[in-house]
Amino acid sequence: MTEKIINNIKIFHHDCVDSTNKIALNMEEYKHLDTVVSDCQTAGRGRIGREFFSYNGGLYMSVILDPSKINIPLHLCTPSAALAVKKALASRGIENIFVKWVNDLYINGKKICGILSESRTVDSKIERIVIGVGINLKTRRDGFPNDIANKAGYADYNGDKLTLASDITKNICEYLSKTQDEIISEYTDNMAWIGEKVTVTDYADSNKQIEGVILGVNSDCYLKIRTEDGCERLLFSGEIL
Repeated sequence: MTEKIINNIKIFHHDCVDSTNKIALNMEEYKHLDTVVSDCQTAGRGRIGREFFSYNGGLYMSVILDPSKINIPLHLCTPSAALAVKKALASRGIENIFVKWVNDLYINGKKICGILSESRTVDSKIERIVIGVGINLKTRRDGFPNDIANKAGYADYNGDKLTLASDITKNICEYLSKTQDEIISEYTDNMAWIGEKVTVTDYADSNKQIEGVILGVNSDCYLKIRTEDGCERLLFSGEIL
């Protein structure tokens, strides 16, 4: 492991780890915005206990946040991170990036990035938040595994990964200082499939599948959809299939 300061961001760089989120959650000495980066992960984490495929050649990073330094509701950290990643990639000429509610980035219908926020609690108080970001930066020589081959894509970037990581962290810091309305407005502008009919799994309702047209999100980033019977519904935990 090596430590570097890039753009005033302290980066802890590893060749390969089990999970950058796990390391970031368990670090005893840390400061707000310290960032753990690895070139690969052997046990990357995804939502609802899934594994996040982390091949050598991607960027896998976790940003440590001090909740006392966050000005927005904590549940907006994940959508803010999605915008931060998009901004960093767009500044490098990578275009046509859209946010799949709530935590994935897509290019041309393919997932290029996943985001997972976790927290560490001490005496019933959130002591730190860790935002994990995994980005596919180039295609694999042997392609992606069969179970994700039809939905995994990549951001075509061959530049310095640690500089990219530091820019993402700085962008996250910037978004966390914005207002809630500013974040939701920009998030809505960058959402995929607004106005289109989709199927959504509602995790809060026994994983029930719902068909409807995406209308956007509300002020808390809950998904707004119009179902076939004309009713509007809000989903705070789910996945667009």
